[in-house]
Amino acid sequence: MMWRLNPSTLNPPALSADDDAAAQEKLPWVLLELQAYVAKRDNSTTAFSKTWDGKQIQVTFCPRRPPRVSYVCVHSPDAAEIHIEPTILAVEDELVLLSIRVGPQEDAPENVDYYVYQADDGSGGPSLTHLPRPPSPYFFDASDMGILRYRTDDQSGVFLRPHRPDDDTGYVVAGLHRAPSGQPPGQFDLCLYDSKCGDWKTHTVSLNHHQQQQHGGNEFYHRNCKVMAIGGDAGTMAFVDLWRGILFCDVRPAEGKPIPLLRYVALPEPLQSNKTLQGDARLYRNIAVVGDRLKYVELQLHWKASVVYRDTYFRDGWMAATWSRPATNSSSDDDRWREDSRIMDSKDLKVDNNPHFELLPMVQNDEGMTLPPFKRLDVCQPVLGLEEDAADIIYFTTKIDRVDANAWVVAVDMKNKELLGVAAFNATRYMGINFAYVHGRISKHLKSAPGAQGSLKRPGIVLPRPSSK
Repeated sequence: MMWRLNPSTLNPPALSADDDAAAQEKLPWVLLELQAYVAKRDNSTTAFSKTWDGKQIQVTFCPRRPPRVSYVCVHSPDAAEIHIEPTILAVEDELVLLSIRVGPQEDAPENVDYYVYQADDGSGGPSLTHLPRPPSPYFFDASDMGILRYRTDDQSGVFLRPHRPDDDTGYVVAGLHRAPSGQPPGQFDLCLYDSKCGDWKTHTVSLNHHQQQQHGGNEFYHRNCKVMAIGGDAGTMAFVDLWRGILFCDVRPAEGKPIPLLRYVALPEPLQSNKTLQGDARLYRNIAVVGDRLKYVELQLHWKASVVYRDTYFRDGWMAATWSRPATNSSSDDDRWREDSRIMDSKDLKVDNNPHFELLPMVQNDEGMTLPPFKRLDVCQPVLGLEEDAADIIYFTTKIDRVDANAWVVAVDMKNKELLGVAAFNATRYMGINFAYVHGRISKHLKSAPGAQGSLKRPGIVLPRPSSK
């Protein structure tokens, strides 16, 4: 098979005046496109490294105010061959983990390398570190790989740990795989890369037996969708199956101690019964550490039978709700999931005197009548904002049809039932409805480029009319 970049990958979105202003403001967080562009962009965020075959490679960030989607550009001044889109695997505080494949077309899938971008490595500027490859046969993607900073401040959303001399720039990269077929349920292979040691170690880890029996016994099943850094003294990471629950794993136990047993917390009961639990759960659910709590959102679509076509159903709006709990693995009554926003239905959004609805695509019914907002639109991928004072604001992707190249990212205030912003998004590179971007706080650590200072009207929300790209 001959691998080729999507033509859109060579043409990143043009940056607007608002994007230039946003780059100066050190945005508290951004939506970051999952696939990077292969194009030359140079600014104060550009960092350099070497590929596995000695070619120079650079990574540049282009931050944009949500609901615009920020993006990364990857370029090789030495013309290294890149035939598959580079991918963002994890974003944690000032660290970003990327996978980049470099080499001949026929070998592209095998030549996957991992890089850690650090907004400030202690020298006042960014760095890009090429990691050694994980031990065979392990391979990781954005659903099962995460990164943990040794020590962060209390604004990052993770807990403080006692300071050690090596905590200023160190990090751990962690990937979790289900154990090979034939191993007991609840057993996993954990691959850890420690920046201080510079190598990978593999551990066999298991779920607490009592919790395994409580959550399925021999039928216990877990499939990673997302990895989050929790922090704490033992460097806890959360491996999340968005259909089912969360595995908590301590990746920095006390010196000389083994990795302890995994702990499990089930997710809230679904809004509607979904016995199949199939497909990419990230299209309907999302979770994040916001302040000292885990914040969780679920989206459900409404369906309506056609009055014209037999056995045909149309999307008829959506509903969503959010929950939260302390960012720990405790299962005490005080630490159970709490409903933060009651079920909100798209039909309850306040439409009057809100110009943002004009930016959404207009759809007609079978009789040619223009439908209310979100009727017959595909809505997916709820993403949580990462600010405590804007915790009820959720971002969604919407399309007219799943195979469309054009999409829109919308910002919705769940508490006040208000549409806050709409931004066009080029979804050409994502087949059908697909997971397309992640959230992260890297923007507040990026070195600002020279230019005029802007002003942020509301945390994390862009209100001006977006450009066409």
